[in-house]
Amino acid sequence: MSINGVFRTSVSGMNAQANRLSAVSDNIANSDTPGYKRNSAEFSTIVLAQGGGGGGDYNSGSVRTQVRQSITQSGSIAGTSSSTDLAIQGNGFFVVQDAAGREFYTRAGAFVQKTETVGGVETTYLVNSAGYRLTGTAADGKIGPITLPVGEIQAPEASTTANLDFQLPTTAAVGDTKTSSLIVYDDVGTPTSLTFTLTKTTGGWDVSATDGTTTTTSSLTFTGGVGTATPATMNFPLGGGAVDLNFGTLTEYNTAYSARLTADGNPAGSFTDFSVDENGVVSGVMDNGATKELYTVNLANFSSPDQLTANTGNVYSANQRSGTVTYGAAGSNGFGTMASRALEQSNVDLAGELTDMISAQRSYSANSKVFQTGSEILDVLVNLKR
Repeated sequence: MSINGVFRTSVSGMNAQANRLSAVSDNIANSDTPGYKRNSAEFSTIVLAQGGGGGGDYNSGSVRTQVRQSITQSGSIAGTSSSTDLAIQGNGFFVVQDAAGREFYTRAGAFVQKTETVGGVETTYLVNSAGYRLTGTAADGKIGPITLPVGEIQAPEASTTANLDFQLPTTAAVGDTKTSSLIVYDDVGTPTSLTFTLTKTTGGWDVSATDGTTTTTSSLTFTGGVGTATPATMNFPLGGGAVDLNFGTLTEYNTAYSARLTADGNPAGSFTDFSVDENGVVSGVMDNGATKELYTVNLANFSSPDQLTANTGNVYSANQRSGTVTYGAAGSNGFGTMASRALEQSNVDLAGELTDMISAQRSYSANSKVFQTGSEILDVLVNLKR
């Protein structure tokens, strides 16, 4: 074996431990960065050809490192006070864009409102600390950066559809009634309160919906605790149009009465706040208390997310190793749910990083001793002539 092999091997060992220390340094520096994923250095051998027959010189090889990202390892979720702070609980990445429209992916959900002037028009985006814009799908199906109508007067929209879910108690006697109400709007934003009265009968329940002037009815029958409505939709006249009152989940169990009634439409007004639900639906809260769905936050996933390329701003870009990107909404198709007023924390364990630092330091020192010993041997060889 040439003495030069000692230098080559020990230098590769020092370089490998330096790479390990670099990864540890990055992890410690970003231990408080929301959504940051720790890096770790993995070692593998480089073996040189040896002499045959079990004899001959031994050729020392070297070591190389490959940095692995633990992107799929989730960090803990911490609550915040901002309604635009978002965390993904489960699989998926937020889809963000830079100012040029290039697409990136991130788990860091610390988004804030930022107003920019584009083409002479002020537009408010949701951006992260590096300026990447959160994207979503608008109510009209258009996909792109989410823009918030801050301060804009919203035209009224007439209610066209309402969904009615009821849980009715099996302990009710014939003639007992249950009531709930729902606000709907006509085409100029006039609110109308619909009162739903459910009356127990010998064969099930009768349902009536009234605004005090007009009344529509339906009847409910139950089999095994699950109900059906006849008709399944009550068409209620409203202003110059009508709203379809659709029955959804109907149950009759031995528990208390409950109702979940929702309708589209909204009155005229302006937005004072914005919220995001567990399915990633961005809604605007209007000054009159009404809410309007604006966007659904887009999520993306990959077959090999740990192979994504890390970029500045705590975002990732796709490559051939990460696989084909798939898109979806929170809570569907294998994607995780979304939490508002929450952030995913870094998955760095400081105690583990400090342990790795000590180990890398010792290994680096040991490799340097090998290099030093090789240098001393080389000095002996040079001085043999003296």
